[in-house]
Amino acid sequence: MSQSPNPQRHLLVRRRERLPRVLYSRPFRRVFAGWWIAAAASMSSFAAVTFFNPVLGAITPDLQAEYGWSTASIGLTMVIGGVGGGVIATFVGPIADRHGARWLLFGSVGLVAGLLVALGFISELWQFLLIWGVGRGITVAVIDIAVVVVIANWFIQRRGSAMGLTMVGTRGGMMIFPLVISAGLWLGGLREAFILMAVLVVVVGWLPSLILRRRPEDVGLRPDGRRSRASIASSEANPVLSSDPDWTVREAMRTRAFWLLLFGTTILMAVSGSVNFTFVSHMTQNGIDADTARSALALWAGMGIIGGVLGGELRQRLAVRYSLPLVILITTSALIWFVLTDSVWMAFVFAVWHGLAFGAQLPLNRISFPDYFGRYSVGRIRSVTAPPQLLINAFGPFVSGLVIDSRGSYDLIYVVFVGLLLSAAVSVLLARHPEAPVRMSA
Repeated sequence: MSQSPNPQRHLLVRRRERLPRVLYSRPFRRVFAGWWIAAAASMSSFAAVTFFNPVLGAITPDLQAEYGWSTASIGLTMVIGGVGGGVIATFVGPIADRHGARWLLFGSVGLVAGLLVALGFISELWQFLLIWGVGRGITVAVIDIAVVVVIANWFIQRRGSAMGLTMVGTRGGMMIFPLVISAGLWLGGLREAFILMAVLVVVVGWLPSLILRRRPEDVGLRPDGRRSRASIASSEANPVLSSDPDWTVREAMRTRAFWLLLFGTTILMAVSGSVNFTFVSHMTQNGIDADTARSALALWAGMGIIGGVLGGELRQRLAVRYSLPLVILITTSALIWFVLTDSVWMAFVFAVWHGLAFGAQLPLNRISFPDYFGRYSVGRIRSVTAPPQLLINAFGPFVSGLVIDSRGSYDLIYVVFVGLLLSAAVSVLLARHPEAPVRMSA
């Protein structure tokens, strides 16, 4: 018996590729190509934000004003997108593992732009539910999984920092798109807002995905830019961060850590989606005007850029098992503050506080499973973990909307959120790294 065979068995079937010619020119070739790959993935993440909960929350008051739809009706798009995304995710992960994420991201980002244009011409609720639901499913199932697979394969020791870089795109989108919405509304209305968003998606997020490659080994490189596998093993960094474990989906699912991580991250996504969706509505209900609330949302997202980088760097110094619960506790304390927020200054304090914490939480959440179970089956593992996560994440805003519509207040649902976040922190803390799988030698 011996431990997992050489991971190179995963790589021999792949024909050698080349990076785009520009990356071989000065000054690009002085930088490990993985960082340019991470930057391109970050731009795809920027495009995905258009169908995320904060953007939907930012336009909810205007949708209600123009069409008279209820909060729960608008939140139903998350259910449609979550269910559809869960189905799509079961196919996307294996494709990304085997063939890479390049064409997945190129096609999905282009489709996102087209759906945004279509949203500018709707007149009925069913049209909105269908188009937004499809867009939501694509962004959370295709783009999100593809980005995680890309970063997990190109980085091991520096995975936290690389995932933090992708958060620049995600949080940058959350900061910019609410402002784009305000500009579109000022220019004419919701149609102009959606078209402006589509143009920005094409300009920023579409073409960069073409430089992506499946793994560094496919272009003659090593993860993290190291010269040899031995140099990874001899790193003075945390050995957990330097290892390259090789788990199959079935092996991972037999471990206690898998289920504890799945429970913790699923609860985390459910609460996060609901809070982000109700961000603007909660503030307007408490007497803060919509434009100010959207400005606070932009600040929140901007602080998330800093938080995302800090979260990635925190993982370099503290394992996910400890760093993620720590960040969850800070997020929880900010949520308690949000319940009491009823003035402009409190709204902006929350934007800074929660923005930093939630921004740090995102990269840690994304790299939790690759850190525990390696990079070779990360897409397949995400195909198992994504459906329940997306389903719970989808129903969160819808259920929140029902509670808010019936009670006329956000207080009860936020108390529930605090309890759920605490349970998620405990679950992740209990998830010890399992022993590497043992197989018969080939």
